[in-house]
Amino acid sequence: MNAILEIEALSKSYGSVEALKSLSLKLEEGKIYGLLGRNGAGKTTLLNLITSRLYAGSGSIRLFGQPGVDNQKALERICCMPEKNLFPPAMRVREILRHAASFYPSFDRDYAEALCQRFSLNPQLKYKALSRGYESILRVVIGLSSHSDLTIFDEPVLGLDAAGRDLFYRTLIADYSEKPRTFIISTHLIDESADIFEDAIILKEGSLIAMDSVENLRKRSIVLSGRKDRLEELVSRYRLAVLSRDDIGRLSAMTVAAPLPADCLAELREKEIDLAPVSLQKLFIHLTEPSVGSFERQVS
Repeated sequence: MNAILEIEALSKSYGSVEALKSLSLKLEEGKIYGLLGRNGAGKTTLLNLITSRLYAGSGSIRLFGQPGVDNQKALERICCMPEKNLFPPAMRVREILRHAASFYPSFDRDYAEALCQRFSLNPQLKYKALSRGYESILRVVIGLSSHSDLTIFDEPVLGLDAAGRDLFYRTLIADYSEKPRTFIISTHLIDESADIFEDAIILKEGSLIAMDSVENLRKRSIVLSGRKDRLEELVSRYRLAVLSRDDIGRLSAMTVAAPLPADCLAELREKEIDLAPVSLQKLFIHLTEPSVGSFERQVS
């Protein structure tokens, strides 16, 4: 696949605070990427640099094979819906959509109207009358209707209830299937959105610590569950790296680094210890803890 975004040694500081530290990555066209990181990890700074809303201290950005900074032709192919929008409070939804149609060359007005109906967004309402959830829905409508080659959502489901979030995920997948393009979705709701991500980008304190397919990342560890005494004995004997554990009475669930030795796998079955894949959220929590040791180096 062709690279739609190439970043090399990108750094950005705010005074003495390093928001990004020599970050390098490459995104392919036609994929849905999850951008993950704890608060202050550098996610929003990265998105603002990609869209030339901020300028890097050092490093380079290429969009669609061209230099990306202040490249108007390249930026016209990007739609970025940030966590907060500065739409005029008195402007009505239909007016905002009309302006969006003039700003994004591939904007689909008919699809935008259909999305408004699907999400029960009244086009006659003024922006200041929208709840937090409907502000998010408006950003979703604009982002999906833009049909931009690169569409970026920063926390797209803030304020939405479970049904609204599920509708967003289903709508995005249906739209992506019909018109494949590249999405970057930055979110803290990792478990419920993990299924729509093909690749995950994980930042920690301004550095890239992991970037791989969600499937491959989840293969890096495994959850063992069963009697606590049996698990502890096996973990000690095979020197398994325990990433996290949850104990309930005599039972325990331990997340350990994979792969497991063949002898260990055989013994797990004998001791009636269950194996299950780790969730992306559990892996994320471990990787972004203040100190994670050698396992972080394996994943990155």
